[in-house]
Amino acid sequence: MKMRARCCLIALLIILNWAQQAPATEDVPGVGSLPPEVLKLLQDLNRQYGPDTVTLVSWLLDAATHSGSVLTASVRVTGNEAREDGTFLVFQIETGLIFNTRVFDQSGRLTVLWSKILAQAFAHLDTLQIPADGVMIDLLYHHKAFAETDDLSEHVDEPGSVEEAKFYFPGDPLRAFLGKKLSSPALLARTQVFINDTPVPYGAIRTETANGSH
Repeated sequence: MKMRARCCLIALLIILNWAQQAPATEDVPGVGSLPPEVLKLLQDLNRQYGPDTVTLVSWLLDAATHSGSVLTASVRVTGNEAREDGTFLVFQIETGLIFNTRVFDQSGRLTVLWSKILAQAFAHLDTLQIPADGVMIDLLYHHKAFAETDDLSEHVDEPGSVEEAKFYFPGDPLRAFLGKKLSSPALLARTQVFINDTPVPYGAIRTETANGSH
């Protein structure tokens, strides 16, 4: 499962390199073995949303596959969502995570999503230029009560209920965070977070520092 996710990541990094270095009319170097439909999807993603979007997709996938996921991880861009405060480019992540609710409550689950996936992916960017006013990252994962000593990989056939966490990051605060001009708590204070479409109060996500560093 994770091998497929890593193959997708390699393909995304190849298309990013092509997008930054090669004219649009040239073939993508070194990807002749990729299935044509995969190559077309990656090229379309770059053309429609730009290379920064491809970069973010690749690092979100990398972070998800290294977050402790036991199911297949995947990332896709689903387009823009219009809200009263602007338009948000939507990234949907199947995280592959299964949370043991005896170990992680809702706040704990959100903290893992922030620290293991979102913050890890953002650490590889220093800016983000996208055709929208902000970014919405939609994370899907499973949660269920297991014995605390259980190996979660043994529960892939019955992983529990799906929970959905949505993070709405306005563009300017996110770019300030990426440029290390805004701390994690300050960014999250400007971010709307929802669990299954129910608003989450600020402070539910624990960050490592509150003094201006990430």
